[in-house]
Amino acid sequence: MQGIKQRTPKLFYQFALSDQVPADHPYRRIEQHLNLSFLYKKTRHLYGTEGQQSIDPVVFVKMCLLGYFNNITSDRGLCRYCADSMSARWFLGYDIDEWLPVHSTLSRTRQLFGTELFEEVFCLVLGLCVDAGLVEGKRQAFDSGLVKANASIDSMQRIVIMDDASEYCRQVDDENADPALLPARSSDNAPVAAPEAPLRSVDCTSDDPVKRKRSNKTHQSASDPDARMARKPGKPTDMYYHSQISVDSQHGVIVGAMADYADLEDHKSLPGLLERVQSNLSDHGLAVEEILADSKYNTITTIEACQQEGITAFMQNPSGYKREREGFTFDNQTNAYTCSQGAVLAFKREQPCREYVNYVYVSRAVDCKECPIRSQCITGKSTVKTLTHSSGKALYDLMDDRLQTDDGRRMLAKRKGIVEPVIGNLMHHNGMKKVYGRGRDTADKHVLMASISFNLKKWLRYGAPKPLRKATSAALERGRAVVDGLSGAMVEKPYGSDYFLRHTLT
Repeated sequence: MQGIKQRTPKLFYQFALSDQVPADHPYRRIEQHLNLSFLYKKTRHLYGTEGQQSIDPVVFVKMCLLGYFNNITSDRGLCRYCADSMSARWFLGYDIDEWLPVHSTLSRTRQLFGTELFEEVFCLVLGLCVDAGLVEGKRQAFDSGLVKANASIDSMQRIVIMDDASEYCRQVDDENADPALLPARSSDNAPVAAPEAPLRSVDCTSDDPVKRKRSNKTHQSASDPDARMARKPGKPTDMYYHSQISVDSQHGVIVGAMADYADLEDHKSLPGLLERVQSNLSDHGLAVEEILADSKYNTITTIEACQQEGITAFMQNPSGYKREREGFTFDNQTNAYTCSQGAVLAFKREQPCREYVNYVYVSRAVDCKECPIRSQCITGKSTVKTLTHSSGKALYDLMDDRLQTDDGRRMLAKRKGIVEPVIGNLMHHNGMKKVYGRGRDTADKHVLMASISFNLKKWLRYGAPKPLRKATSAALERGRAVVDGLSGAMVEKPYGSDYFLRHTLT
């Protein structure tokens, strides 16, 4: 007989929310081991003593965690998910007949709480991973990714500045001058207005391609001034932030995370990220000994900083680096190059280049005039041969020596397998692809919460104790009686019957 389910609402229900959440549900394990009660003390100074009660700080962090855990980036979508999910309601402590916080409450609370609070939650989850043996701390891999900002590239406006700074100074002097020395007034006792300084501005909607040209130096977003225009192969030119991630090589746990301006080069963000990593690891008695990074992090300043910290760095040298120049030999003692024909290229001058200088070496015109290979060596109308190399060439040479070893090649290959999958996972499965708030601090919180979610998933899979299902527990009881009844001649049980059953039934 075919059954037909009739929808008949009840007036009264006998229902317990906790009975609907499985015993092995991930939210139960998080609730059991992640203690967020410290948030009450940390946030008490942000609230007054009277008025309507705010959202519970622990509930706020848990709701944010559920969003990143389920790759939900919208506050409205997060509220809908928590409202119709019994496991989420149980995790938050809200019964089925209680109203959850609205999306605007989440937005305001996120702005209220400082970045330091999110860093403490990150360190708390990192501590769970360390206690579970998932973090070694010795070797860290660094990488970055673009996070879409909550701003349109069409919102960029030119930064308006005064053409004549002296005009501004003159206006300030007039405002603070002695009344007797002020300029003459008109017949109606109004001061004679000085001509205003012209403002330099560009209409971004103009058809003139020169006027429509935009850059981070001359333009900024009207909706999010901290967002920066950036481009990357495979991504459209748009407004972004830079996410900086440090991943431990043992099990791929994120040890440090931060957000920075998208137009800031990676090597400039490295000191701040490395400081966070060292601080997070020092709390657990661990220290960084090696770092793995690509060429975007490799500069003279970075190599020197690693040497001062006693850290061995494995970073690809910049693309323009050349260890040797074909046909030329460099002599450190004389600080000069010698070509294959015996001509000497002596040191000429220093040429500033970004954060370092280039050394310029030039030959003599008389030596190159009758050279048999002049046409192959000198191009154009030049009469001399010029070579340059960086002031940090010795450091780059040391790095190249390190990378040419078997260990160095293995480290470069290992870096890609450690950190790049983590970046992809954060973007596509932990909600880090786009930040819906505005400002660099909000982007920093966004990257930290995505990293917390990733580490919790890693801990749940590899480090968290897994509760036994009811069926497995019953099988254990039946099997324990069988194993204990076996004769001693069958097998020796050095670990006891529980160990034997757990590793055969599960």
